Amino acid sequence: MAKPAESDWMKFARAQPSVSAEERAPGAAAKAESFIIELADENLLLKIKRDDGRVALVELTPETAFYLREYLTNALATIGMPD
Repeated sequence: MAKPAESDWMKFARAQPSVSAEERAPGAAAKAESFIIELADENLLLKIKRDDGRVALVELTPETAFYLREYLTNALATIGMPD
């Protein structure tokens, strides 16, 4: 029998890192200059080129990619879309 979706969600939510006041300070975080998403077997690779020239690569499971999509959708709805 498959696990209920809520149990996976709770595990994901409990594992989330927090963002400190220092990390929220203006200029503290590098900005994304561009990104690409590619398939890697059953998962997705998210590769982000930062404005400081460094590159970050993250492998996302389908579940984590779904959560990311939901978070981005909600965040964009909160701040509004640019004209």
